[in-house]
Amino acid sequence: MKMTICLIAAFAAGASATPVLAQVDAACPQEGPDAPLALHEEWIMQGWERHEGDPAFVFSKEMSKFYDLENPQGVFWDNFAPGDTQLFTDASVYGANWEGHVNASRSIRHGMTDANHAAVGRDTASSAIGFVGRIEALKGKVVAFDARSQLGWSCVEGTWKIKHELNYAWIVEPETIEPILGKRLQH
Repeated sequence: MKMTICLIAAFAAGASATPVLAQVDAACPQEGPDAPLALHEEWIMQGWERHEGDPAFVFSKEMSKFYDLENPQGVFWDNFAPGDTQLFTDASVYGANWEGHVNASRSIRHGMTDANHAAVGRDTASSAIGFVGRIEALKGKVVAFDARSQLGWSCVEGTWKIKHELNYAWIVEPETIEPILGKRLQH
């Protein structure tokens, strides 16, 4: 955990070193609903959120707003990733890896914790959030987790896209996160 915090701090320090003058003519939004921290929250609360009766989850349709699927190279690591690997270098492969798991879920709900931060430069940014989740499988099994996520963003044609991803989650008792489910960040 200490190493993760150090990595996030190092990336954030570098990203925030952009001169103020460069931020004035930045190609991607620095604040508001299209800035990295707001997009990070939307990525969790809408992109990965599922409700009973939703159509089948197809990563390339659901998540194209967040990932550069024209140039999908990057580093995507998640200790909760289904299958035999946790590390991917292609967003399309990483996302397709989740489709079976998401589609085998009756519902997937999330809530934001108080851990959130963004360092936004002209062409790169880093955002870090804390969140909880509750997955109810079609067969009835419930898995609850607490997680931290750090995303590295690149400005691609005026829009922030995820190029690096570090997600770490651990299992918790479902009742411990119930009050947080549905909670959004206070901007």
